[in-house]
Amino acid sequence: MGNMGHKLTDKEKLVLWGLTGYPGLKDVEVSKKLGIERRTFSAVKTKLKNRGVFSTLTVPDFNAVGCKLLTVCYGRFNPMVPYDDRKEGVQKIRECEEIIHVYSTDRKFLLLCASKNFTEFRKKAAEILRFYKQNNFLEDVTHVHFPLEISRYRFFGFSELIKDIFGLDIECENKNENPAERIRLTKNEKKVLCALVEMPDAKNDEITVRTKVSTHVVSRIKKKLFEKGIIKIRNIPDLKLLGFELIAFMHIKYKIDKGNEHEHQPAEIFGINSDAESATFCLFKNYTDYEEYYNRKLQYLGENDLIDEEPAVLLFPVQKLKPAKEFSFAPLVKKVLEIDS
Repeated sequence: MGNMGHKLTDKEKLVLWGLTGYPGLKDVEVSKKLGIERRTFSAVKTKLKNRGVFSTLTVPDFNAVGCKLLTVCYGRFNPMVPYDDRKEGVQKIRECEEIIHVYSTDRKFLLLCASKNFTEFRKKAAEILRFYKQNNFLEDVTHVHFPLEISRYRFFGFSELIKDIFGLDIECENKNENPAERIRLTKNEKKVLCALVEMPDAKNDEITVRTKVSTHVVSRIKKKLFEKGIIKIRNIPDLKLLGFELIAFMHIKYKIDKGNEHEHQPAEIFGINSDAESATFCLFKNYTDYEEYYNRKLQYLGENDLIDEEPAVLLFPVQKLKPAKEFSFAPLVKKVLEIDS
């Protein structure tokens, strides 16, 4: 465990777990579940936030806002082309609304894209990858497409991992997420939704200033968006501060009709799967932990006759990650909902 992990008190560890396990609940509700005073919970939460131990995201339900396709792109860069020569491509990635999250090192990359449909993916995100290919920046690239209406996913959930690394004796609520139904949104609802995604820590009066929608209406719209599952809160721990050294990406191709038979492990913070394949992001304190996870996973897949070939794996040392794009949802929401800036 890293230094910050050792510096957290038992109460801070418990509160951090509560923030990742019940991110959408009010402080009074989470504190009750944890069995501590609300004021104590709120004080510890503020302290952790100020220290940068976690950050808060408002994540849109992509299906509900009009995106029918989630795509994972992964591969390796040409080792003969230095990072500085690829900076024009990095800027294109930052400007592409469909690309919402990127892990990248000097040699490897992993992109998460959300698109209205396959055509839109080909217009924007795939066009950037073609730019990389044309300039000989890539050694190889793989696209994995998941139609959201028929896929199951967990979007950056950390509660089981936090429980595991801190040895907490507490129950986790592990659930796959079902895509919310798309509903017709009014102009004000679209504006508030976009502002909430763009400013996850903003108070209602700050949303009012941004959207010119009254505070009372903002409150009502916000309640509706959360209740309908159009947006969700995620509290994301700082990987370096908590001592995580390795991100592992795994792409599994299943035998026909075997994609529903999979197990979930605490290290898996993001996962999406269809009947044919799955893509998973995992976190580890060191390579030994990853190796133990991989061996368990491979044994399970083999014993249950789920695969014909080994999963594709990319490893990303946390300390070597290059800044590219991290949890960028607002530009996508503005585009698919046709909201003027």
